[in-house]
Formats: sequence, C-alpha cells, structure tokens
Amino acid sequence: MPTVRLATNDDVARLATTATRAFADDPLMRWLIPDDAEYFADIPQLVADRCRRWLATESQWCTDDGVAFAAWVPPGRPDADVARSAMVHPPQRLAKFEALRVAFAEHTPSEPHWYLNMLATHPDWQRQGLGAALMGEVFEIADAHGLPCYLETETAGNVAYYRHHGFDVRSEWDLRTENERGPHLWGMLRVAV
Repeated sequence: MPTVRLATNDDVARLATTATRAFADDPLMRWLIPDDAEYFADIPQLVADRCRRWLATESQWCTDDGVAFAAWVPPGRPDADVARSAMVHPPQRLAKFEALRVAFAEHTPSEPHWYLNMLATHPDWQRQGLGAALMGEVFEIADAHGLPCYLETETAGNVAYYRHHGFDVRSEWDLRTENERGPHLWGMLRVAV
C-alpha cells in the first residue's frame, strides 16, 4: 500500500486530477456543474483552490502517488489566508453554491470536530483501502483529543461506506434553490473512541 503523508504544493495538480475523476458521477458535483465540458474544465481549478486552503491548515493527507487524498478542516474551521479563486461562476451556479453553504451551516455540528471536506480516490485505485488509510490519520488525532469527525455525503452507498468506518447519520436533507431541487444529503458523525 502506498505511503500516506501530508500533501504539499507539489501534489496540487495531481490531487485536482484525482478529485475530478473521482467525483465525475457524484450527485452533488454534477448538480453544481451538470455540463460535462464545464465540469472537466472547472473542477480541477476549484479543487486546486481548495487544496491550497487545506494545505495552509496542514489538514490534507494523500498517498505518495497522489491517487487518493483526504482533505480535512481542523476544529474551529479556521479560515486559511490564501488567495481566492478569480473564477467567475454563472448566476445559476452561484445560487447552488449559496444553497449548499446555507444547508451545510444549518446541519454542521456546533461542537468542535474534524470536518472531512473531501475524500477522493481515483477510480482506477478505488476499493483498495486507501480511503480508510487516509481517514485513519485524522481518526488517530481526533480520538487522542476526544473529538468527533463530521462529513456530508450524497449517496446511500457512501452512507454504508462511512458507517463501516464508525460514522452514523446525524441529519438528512434535500438541497434546493428557488428554481431547482438538488440531491439528497446525509450529515454523518463519528464520535471519538
């Protein structure tokens, strides 16, 4: 199994590719950006921007070959001081991002926790235990400090996967904008062991 380590700036491009491929059929990502051409053009830049934020808080772990990563936000959800993307989003996409922001704020636990913002494994390397190994890095830290871990997911298959790793469903909701219904989401919490 590949080595798991903290990601570096040198990993960003590869991790953006990994996430783009891993989430190509994800209900939330495809609700946000349904057009294939736009998805494959925009998601790498969006993920690269997020990678720089996770790197700034030293909360992104990856395999040494970059085919899988876990991006966490530490307790207190610190706001990293990094340049924001200059990417311009169409109004419909902005409305979806705002609906997502409001729903996440409503369902996020109030107690301190580690937030699993993204777990991505390139499709060619899935089902090899990489996600479990990556999550395990923060599970050890969270358990040592008695802190829970939290995430949101959009598929019943992912709910089963995360349950296998100690998460339980905390809340469920459907995303909506004024004009469009989005995917169903589950908020899941793993208590410290």
